[in-house]
Amino acid sequence: MLQLVITSWNDRLLRLSFLCITLMGAAVAAIYPYQSVIGIEVLGFSRGAYALITTVGALFSVAASVAVGIYTDQSGRYRSVLLLCNGAGILGAASVFMLPSQATFVIVHVLLFPIASTTFTQYFAMASLAAKNNPALDKDVSLSFVRAAFAGAFALAPPLIAVAVAGGMDLISVYGASALANVVVMVLVLRMWPARQAINHDKSGIGFFVALKELSEWRVLIRLILIAIITGVNGLYNILLGLLILNTLNGSEADVGWFAGGVALVEVPVMLFVAGLLRYITRSGMILMGCMIYCGFLAGLAALPHIDVAWLMIIPGGIGAGILLSVTVGYVQELVATRPGAGSSLVAVSHFGGTIIAAAVLAGAARFTGYQGTAWLGSMIGLAAGFALFFMDGRSLRKPVAARP
Repeated sequence: MLQLVITSWNDRLLRLSFLCITLMGAAVAAIYPYQSVIGIEVLGFSRGAYALITTVGALFSVAASVAVGIYTDQSGRYRSVLLLCNGAGILGAASVFMLPSQATFVIVHVLLFPIASTTFTQYFAMASLAAKNNPALDKDVSLSFVRAAFAGAFALAPPLIAVAVAGGMDLISVYGASALANVVVMVLVLRMWPARQAINHDKSGIGFFVALKELSEWRVLIRLILIAIITGVNGLYNILLGLLILNTLNGSEADVGWFAGGVALVEVPVMLFVAGLLRYITRSGMILMGCMIYCGFLAGLAALPHIDVAWLMIIPGGIGAGILLSVTVGYVQELVATRPGAGSSLVAVSHFGGTIIAAAVLAGAARFTGYQGTAWLGSMIGLAAGFALFFMDGRSLRKPVAARP
């Protein structure tokens, strides 16, 4: 495994993807644990209004990701599209930081951040492209390498933000930190992009609507729906974490950052370890195990009485999230294995579906229960989806010997 990681680092395109997604992770991690708190409790949106904003933003994000994925496969213009989308992230974060208001929040989260979020799937497309062009790379390890970098940023950034918040930093300043991280990403892409990955390299040769039809086949859609439900549990956790800590666990705003960072810290080694296990265990089997751990974590977190005992939940939370967030990426990409951009865009589709489901559970449960009941409901739905995917893929936990490397 160590040798595979070293080989991954030595590939220039994969290394750039690793560095960029690390900084993008820091940009996202600075905001995400506090986004619902800022939207609902600072700017005054209702839970229903906040859910609507995230839903509309996710809808535009998935449309943009699919279009970007297909276009980059067609044209090979990975670099120029990446720079454009990264610029949207800089503009959006800087706008909320300098002009905090409900109107700015809506424009940024419905339009600019969804465009910027397509860079996430573009980094996985870069990793797939690197594995495609470099026979020394293992695709599962390459994807886990990049996904672990994103998780690593979530392990480092929230605690640093938590220290700053505890020291008196205004919550809205997390958007300023996000803008700075995105600026560094743009500099890296401008200076480090490999010459061999120039414009018009690795074209797919198929038309837009042909590619779109390929993504809408029934065998692909039904599995995407189940993956979306599973990732929706993580989306629900991201929404509820700050609200649970502040409202039911009697914690502080700084505790939100420490908890999110602790979970992400556990995720990193889990992601790399799981990449090796996938040589022997099926993806759907691993996803089911991740569902059982993660859904149990979320339900358990909501049942605890105080933040002092909640810290113990960081370990199962990180293990479950590490499995789900890494394995689902490879699972979704394999649904359209020959199209790095389009296959990676399906990751955005699954995340969009997850955001819709998380927002729907949040808004629907608000009618009859609080944050705790919302967490329990989401956990049950996610676990059911994990079992459904496992049974659909043949109920096989171990890979046949012939299929192992």
